[in-house]
Amino acid sequence: MGSPAPLLLLLSLALVANVAPSIAYNLRPTIGIMTQEPPDDILDLLEDKNYTSYIAASYVKYIEGSGARAVPIFINQDDSYYENIASSVNGILFPGGVVSITNSSAYGAAAEKLYEHVIKANMEGTYLPLWGTCLGFEIITYLGADYQNWLQRCHARNKVDQLTLQPGFMESRIFQQMPGYVIDYVSLLKTTVNFHDWCITPANFTASGLSKGFKVLATSYDHDDLEYVALFEHNHLPIFGSQFHPEKNPYEWASDEAHSAIPHDPFSVGVAHYFSNFFVNQARYNKQGFATDEEEQAALLYNYGVTFTGAQGWPFTEAYFFR
Repeated sequence: MGSPAPLLLLLSLALVANVAPSIAYNLRPTIGIMTQEPPDDILDLLEDKNYTSYIAASYVKYIEGSGARAVPIFINQDDSYYENIASSVNGILFPGGVVSITNSSAYGAAAEKLYEHVIKANMEGTYLPLWGTCLGFEIITYLGADYQNWLQRCHARNKVDQLTLQPGFMESRIFQQMPGYVIDYVSLLKTTVNFHDWCITPANFTASGLSKGFKVLATSYDHDDLEYVALFEHNHLPIFGSQFHPEKNPYEWASDEAHSAIPHDPFSVGVAHYFSNFFVNQARYNKQGFATDEEEQAALLYNYGVTFTGAQGWPFTEAYFFR
């Protein structure tokens, strides 16, 4: 492994690697972050049981830390709402969670509509990036495999790993722009943390037909040594997915044993910021915007308060709740 670079240098070089100064970039990017219905065990911890959706604040900080602003994308809306959001934001993030990946959940139904808008926009020449994390990653595999579920049970909860890089990984957008020492960090050090019970194996990734459109960039292994896909990107469209949680490294501080594996060392935090910088810089290629300044201001997450939930036994330190 190469000699570790200072963390600030790591972050600045990652940013420079992603943005060429000769291109006129969107310097006010907005990222739409999907909300999802709160599970009953989460609502049980709240005095007010009337919330219908939430976003873990770590996803918001994750993209804000790379120079973007967050827009909540609400569940249970009509088609015109999702069409308007997809044509107004500069990128979309499907976060992790515990609901169904199919349209039997409100999150799954909304994600299905947004995924279709992302495909359509990119095919028509509008560069609109999409990133899925954990459950969001799994939803993309479901949608990308023609609404077929190829996931299988695995045991990768509270597990931190290095990535096993796959042949051709350097031909990807993610790794072409990644400094060599960051590649060392992700491949030699345990910097990626996992909290999932479902995986897609490399064999199922191929059998599902996903390998025709997506490239597996890295795999990891669960507690039983089952190999599963940890990172992918689309061959042609700006669609990316990580089964691991980069947002947790810098922003989640649960102290219970069930979340003890989250790494907070400088290398892991730097890796997390590389992934957020990469995604936000992908969004800077997009020049879309809301119809008016007033509409943009009304859409931003700044209009909502954040709640400290870490003291209540939540897996998230903070969260945004919506009615």
